Amino acid sequence: MKASSANLLSLIKGPKQFVIPIYQRTYSWHQAQCEQLLRDILRISDSNQIHGHFVGSVVYFQESIHTVSDVPRLLMIDGQQQLTTITL
Repeated sequence: MKASSANLLSLIKGPKQFVIPIYQRTYSWHQAQCEQLLRDILRISDSNQIHGHFVGSVVYFQESIHTVSDVPRLLMIDGQQQLTTITL
């Protein structure tokens, strides 16, 4: 297992497919959680003092080796609520 810190844009940029396994809970964020995340993002964008925001851990597993022409499939283990909200 390899853990690393990454910028959110670098995580979602490029060709890849995040797959959420059936055993993961369904999307459950409500408007209050979405609004809090949006407020946090807007607060950071308005500040010269704050250079980032920890949205939570995103844990994924690459299912198999892929060729250059394939789109890598990444199996989401944790972080699907945050990642789904941000992409929506």
